[in-house]
Amino acid sequence: MSTDHIDPGDETSLGEATVVTSVIPGEELDGIDFQLQYFEKIRNHRLNYDKYQIRDKIAEGSMGSIHQVFDKNLKRSSVLKMILPRIQEDPRLFQQFIKEAQITARLEHPNIIPVHDIDVIDGNKLHFVMKQVRGDSLAKVLREIKEGTEDYVRQYTNYELLVVLRKVCDAVAFAHSLGILHRDIKPDNIMVGEFGEVLLMDWGLAKLLNEDDAPLTEGTDHSFGENFDSAQTVNGVVKGAPAFMSPEQAKGQIDKIDERSDIFLLGSTLYAVATLHAPYTGGDMAETLVNAQRGNLISAELRYPERTQQRDLYRIIQKAMAYDPANRYQNVTSMIEDIDLLLEGNTASETRIYEAGDLIMREGDIGEEAYVIISGKVEVHKSGVKGEVRLDTLGKGNVIGEMALISNNVRSATIHAIDKTELAIITKEVMEQGLSQLPSWLSNVINCLTERLLNVNQQVHPLIAGDPSYHVLRQLQYCYYFLGKEKEDNAGNEPILTANLQEVIGEISTSLCISAGLVENMVSRLLMHGLLRPFGADEFSIANFELLDRLTQQAGKDQSINAASTSPVTKDLDRIQSYPVHQILGCKADVEVEGKLAKILSELRHCAAP
Repeated sequence: MSTDHIDPGDETSLGEATVVTSVIPGEELDGIDFQLQYFEKIRNHRLNYDKYQIRDKIAEGSMGSIHQVFDKNLKRSSVLKMILPRIQEDPRLFQQFIKEAQITARLEHPNIIPVHDIDVIDGNKLHFVMKQVRGDSLAKVLREIKEGTEDYVRQYTNYELLVVLRKVCDAVAFAHSLGILHRDIKPDNIMVGEFGEVLLMDWGLAKLLNEDDAPLTEGTDHSFGENFDSAQTVNGVVKGAPAFMSPEQAKGQIDKIDERSDIFLLGSTLYAVATLHAPYTGGDMAETLVNAQRGNLISAELRYPERTQQRDLYRIIQKAMAYDPANRYQNVTSMIEDIDLLLEGNTASETRIYEAGDLIMREGDIGEEAYVIISGKVEVHKSGVKGEVRLDTLGKGNVIGEMALISNNVRSATIHAIDKTELAIITKEVMEQGLSQLPSWLSNVINCLTERLLNVNQQVHPLIAGDPSYHVLRQLQYCYYFLGKEKEDNAGNEPILTANLQEVIGEISTSLCISAGLVENMVSRLLMHGLLRPFGADEFSIANFELLDRLTQQAGKDQSINAASTSPVTKDLDRIQSYPVHQILGCKADVEVEGKLAKILSELRHCAAP
């Protein structure tokens, strides 16, 4: 059983702190009296005072330490969770520890860790005993995949990881059917066994839907310790893991936390599966929490674009993680239905209707989609010396624009609808998903034929064959200046200029005649390095105008381009919020800044390389 956490100080962290308070209502009992009464009750039911032989300590959580034990009566290994001294000293947290065991014991489900027993050892050390799971936490699995560990990469394909998440959804749906919220779903709390077992662990934050949270013991707040580690569960006014939690959890809005808050956590965990990163990051705990409260995150599509995923998966993540609970899945079953469609190879492929005479695609345009004609007819034209030449008339069942699925070339023909026509949209992701369902040999044959066709037809765009870094960076600045809108920062600081991320990416792609995917890869790097900062889920801001222009100038210099300095006159940039260079790059010395910028440029060129 692995309980490893990923270092939250690293921006690749998948773990995150969980915040907890005592949630157990009931009669007010003096802490010592309650403990004595409870211990006596347990002792009266014990059959063997030496039932368990304690072996290795495995880990320590927010409320208890985890030990491997051997059950002498049943001759099996189990896991024992022993209450921590500081938790036992707090009457309400002591009762909450008991409540965790009681709630978990009620949840008899194949994907929830079973509780075998609750007992006392050494006179006053309360513990409960659970099934031992031999395997890894999902956090460790994702970390090993990120590090390129061959065995993990081979075993845990995108499909297998989605199956793991699907089983976790089953566990959460079952808990919700009993009126129980988990509130701490994250990769660290999911165990993947050696034989396909998937278990949702650590129900220490679980609460009944109709049960109010009890207040903290007066004068205490366990939310933020001096050496706070955001990969751990902590106890405080805010409850949950800041890198994964919903905005209402991050704000401590207890009355607004319901099943949809758990659905957000499922979406956050799926985000980590898709990107190998936690959704929310920050320079410290406070910044991470603020980002969670405001919904400031890099979209899953841009967080790790090299890790290709199906767009339907991103749509599931986006819906589950919607800022407004009303826009999320309203129950886990609905989320499961969409995941099942994805697992079965059925995609939510969109259709589009064109009226007679409508333009479907134009010769010379950039295209990333192909279409299957569901109904109607289209006419295909191509430009010639004496004007347009009609090439063909196509009807139901035919495919048009198919070269967009295997190349980044411009459209080779113009197509109009002859009469009312319905088209099914086929993206590269849909194509890849279909190939993944085929036998490997057949998929290889198709890929080989596709590559040969591409080699014959490809006409390489100069910015694709060469280094597009300078041109993308310069266009990014122009688009940001002209498309950006001035807004007030939520923190009440200077105004902030923000622009819609997808709108800017689309504009750059269209202006430079290069694929949106290439632009997305480069923008993702800038977001990862902090030169761009997410504002909500859809917008961004430039962290420091001069620093980005310095990077652009260097890119131009490296390519022997006489790059003029950017001086937009449409915005009064002196009033716009700008972050200091040392906060963005983590260094002040000019030579260190140059080194950091050189590294970023190298990454931009690498991700744009053909």
